[in-house]
Amino acid sequence: QEAERGITIQSAATTCFWKGHRFNVIDTPGHVDFTVEVYRSLKVLDGGIGVFCGSGGVEPQSETNWRYANDSEVARLIFVNKLDRMGADFFRVIEQIKNVLGAKPLVMTLP
Repeated sequence: QEAERGITIQSAATTCFWKGHRFNVIDTPGHVDFTVEVYRSLKVLDGGIGVFCGSGGVEPQSETNWRYANDSEVARLIFVNKLDRMGADFFRVIEQIKNVLGAKPLVMTLP
C-alpha cells in the first residue's frame, strides 16, 4: 500500500555504522493520517531530520510534528528537497521554517 500511495504509512527502522558509531534510523510517516506513528517514535529518538518540499514548504502536518518534537526535546536537522520542481524556492521554505515553526535555522549549504 505504501508504494501504491507513494507515502510512508508505518515507521520503519534500520541501523548503519560510521567510523565506529552506530546510528539507528527510524523513517516515520509525514501524512496526517499517521501522526500517531511520529508521536510514538519521537519518544525514543535523540535527534530528528525534518524533510521539507522545496515547492510545498511547511505544511500543516509539519507544524504538528514540529510541535511534538519540541515537546519531546528532540534536536533536529532540516533538509529541503525537490528543489528541481516547478515553483520550488529554497529561501521561501527557510522563511516559513522561521515564521511558521518558530525555528532559527542555520543554513549550512546553499543550493
